[in-house]
Order: sequence, then structure tokens, then C-alpha cells
Amino acid sequence: MVETLLELRSISKNFGAVQALRELSLEVPRGSLIVLLGPAGAGKTTTLRIVAGLEAPTSGEVWVEGQNFTKLQPNRRDIAMIFDNLALYPNKTGYENVASPLRLARMPKADIKKRVDEIAGLLKIGHILGRLPATFSGGERQRVALGRAMVREPRFYLLDEPLSSLDFMLRIELRTELKRLQRDLGRTFVFATPDYTEALALADTVCVLLEGEVRQIAKAQELYDEPADRDVARFVGNPKINIVPGRLSRENGQASLTIGSMVLPLPDRMEHGLPANLSEVEVGLRPEHVRIVASATEETHRTGFVNDLEPLGVHTTVGIDLAGINLALTVAGVQEFNDGDRVDVQLDTETLLFFDPISGRRVGN
Repeated sequence: MVETLLELRSISKNFGAVQALRELSLEVPRGSLIVLLGPAGAGKTTTLRIVAGLEAPTSGEVWVEGQNFTKLQPNRRDIAMIFDNLALYPNKTGYENVASPLRLARMPKADIKKRVDEIAGLLKIGHILGRLPATFSGGERQRVALGRAMVREPRFYLLDEPLSSLDFMLRIELRTELKRLQRDLGRTFVFATPDYTEALALADTVCVLLEGEVRQIAKAQELYDEPADRDVARFVGNPKINIVPGRLSRENGQASLTIGSMVLPLPDRMEHGLPANLSEVEVGLRPEHVRIVASATEETHRTGFVNDLEPLGVHTTVGIDLAGINLALTVAGVQEFNDGDRVDVQLDTETLLFFDPISGRRVGN
């Protein structure tokens, strides 16, 4: 049985009349990497600050290793928190920055050196330990900040958008290193980010926070394939999911879906998972599930007209008008299209997602 290291129980937080968190509950297993995913203002930083003891919850409890930490002072929690602003002591060398928590703990000098050297080897920063932060690159600053947090072996790590100030390629490099370190060392990380790609690349489990509420806790691929609601579906994925109004109907034992002027037969599997009394729906279709074909010859093939184009190197996003609705699709590489070009497409009805138009919750399989 996996041991729960951190548990948040119905955490709410108000700032005056603004409710930043509403009844947030989350369990973090020991040795896992959990990502808090959400846009700015979703409550990610507030959640981490409450865990660290820098903010008090309005209601709810923080439990660590079976103990109630809700009112425990931050310096007694033994939790490391790494921020996005990469704060280092500017007048201290890389070595002195990494060693500073151990010196505060009055660890013997020989033990400090051994521990700093171990961390420097893991993070590949041995060559900069004698330099001042002003000479560091962005990636080096981030590694030193991470080393300072890791050197004292806390209970677990809270990382608040630690890669957000770095350029694209460096973010990819460092998130790969973070995942490797977490796996190799077996440490517990709670990582906050607004970047769904980062979340899916890093996480064992993703907790989606929107408007201060937990909308879904799931494995990364499940989050993409089976979003709990319309908002999660829209937030996860690039290009964004197509969501359009539709109508379900049943005749002679066959279910069909009307979108714009299109009528599409639904596979039996899709029909059996939908409430019998449901007619008006919102339909979700990922861009990669709309495919250009040679000609519209089958029931799920339709003809559309190009109205937008976004070449992105590895793929091109194509906007089309299809039976009076706008859809985005993706094609490999750079493709040449002109406004108004006719394209025949196939809609993968096996991958359709259905949402209740009022509640936004996903319905069906």
C-alpha cells in the first residue's frame, strides 16, 4: 500500500470577499510527483503557501505524515519551497548558496562539503560553485536554487512555477532533469505550473485547479482523453479542443448526432454510454481527430473550406468551415492551403466527447 505523505482536507481560503480556494482536498503519496495545473489566479500558489505554512487556511486542515500541520510554524515543517524568482544570495558563491541551509543547521564543515558535492554532482553545477550568481546563466541559477533546496533533505519539495522565467529550450532541458532527479532520488515533489505540456511531461498525477476548485485529479493521459468537464477539456491541449453545439436523436435503434447541417451516425459504444433523455449536448473533438482524406465517400466524411492557417513547423493547424461550424484540425509538417480551398475530412466519431450544455460536465463514456 502506498503511503500518503501529504493530505489536504477540505482547504478553503478567503482574501476578504474573494474566495481563492474552495474545499480543496488532495492526497500526495510518498515518492510521487504531483502537478497542480491551472491558469493564473487558479489557486496554485495559495495552495503551496498553505502547505508551507506561509498562509493559514480559512478552513480545512493540512496533514503531513499523519500529523496535523495546520497551525505548525513554517520553520518546524521541514518543507522546501522553490519559487519562480530564483532568489539567491548575490554576494555569496554558488557553494555558499547551496551550503547555507546546512550552515544554519550548524552541520559540521566536512559533512557540509560532502553533501554539497553530492548535490552539485547530481545537478551538474560543480564547475560554478566558486562563482557569484551574477555570472550564472538562467539555467545555472535555477540549478543552484534547486540545489539549495535539495541539500538539506526536507520531507518534500514545493515548486512554484520554477521554470517559468527560463527560455523554451532550457525549460524542456530542466524539466527532463527534474523528472530524472525525482525518480532517481525517490523524493516527493508538488509542482505548480500553468503549462499543461509541462504538467503532462512531468507528472505521475495531475490536479487541475480552476477558479479555486479541484476539477479533476487524474493521470496525464486520462486528463487529455477523459476530461471531467468542458473547462478541463479546453484548458488541456494545444491546439485547443473543438467544442460545438450538437443534438442527439434516435431512430430505429440508431443514434445520430447533428452538428450544424451535418448528421453523423454514432457508434453503438457511444450511444450506450449516453443518458436516454439527453438531446442537446456540447460536442468535443480534438483537432488531431479531424483528418483530411482524398474524397468524401463515407458516412463520417464531409467537405469543408479552409478559413485559417497556422504553420508551426512540426505540424500545421488548419481552420475550416464545415457545414456552418468552425473546426480546427492538424496536419503533419508545413502544408500549403489558401483561404477558400475545399478539403474533404473525416471525423473520428469514436473519440467524440459530450458535455452537458448547462453544467459543463462530461457525459457518456
